[in-house]
Amino acid sequence: MSGGPRASAGELGEALWKAVIDGDEYDAVDVVRGALADGWQEEDLLLDVVAAVQARIGLEWAADRITVAQEHAATAINERVITALTYLDPGARPDVVKGRVTVSCVDGEWHAFPARLVAETLRLRGWKVDYLGAQTPTPHLVAHQHHTNSDAVLLSGSIPTHLPRAHTAINACRSVGVPVVAGGRAFGVDGRYARALGADAW
Repeated sequence: MSGGPRASAGELGEALWKAVIDGDEYDAVDVVRGALADGWQEEDLLLDVVAAVQARIGLEWAADRITVAQEHAATAINERVITALTYLDPGARPDVVKGRVTVSCVDGEWHAFPARLVAETLRLRGWKVDYLGAQTPTPHLVAHQHHTNSDAVLLSGSIPTHLPRAHTAINACRSVGVPVVAGGRAFGVDGRYARALGADAW
């Protein structure tokens, strides 16, 4: 997509949407690599383009305009796009690491894409990130804190029925001295449930 005026976020989003819905991972990766060549920054592409396309995938699935299989395939391609955007070039290792955080989903939470976006954004900003992915059991999350001594746990949840497990995880992490930042739709649009469950921030 390079060679002309820099494409807008909306134009890139439409191109990426077409690629992921068509099941074409090569075109999808070409969209973001072309945008990088045109001067876009990785973080802006993650948050303004990839995240927007993923939200659209969810909305189209919820409206029954795409199938579960299409949603899974599109999400898998978007995951590959993230990897292409955030490839860890050994020569680009930051001179100073700001700190270390753990990014994880609540036990039972399979929707890991938002947590992955947060993890990669923090890496781009110079943090060391332990990304644990979907549905991490709380005992394992706490054991990881003993092993790594993270500065914070970032806990992701999208389904309100998982809030009791989120509460358990928040209390367990804080009991070993690790603050918790909660995020995701499960915690309410203004984070009211994050605060109610004892999270340090939302």
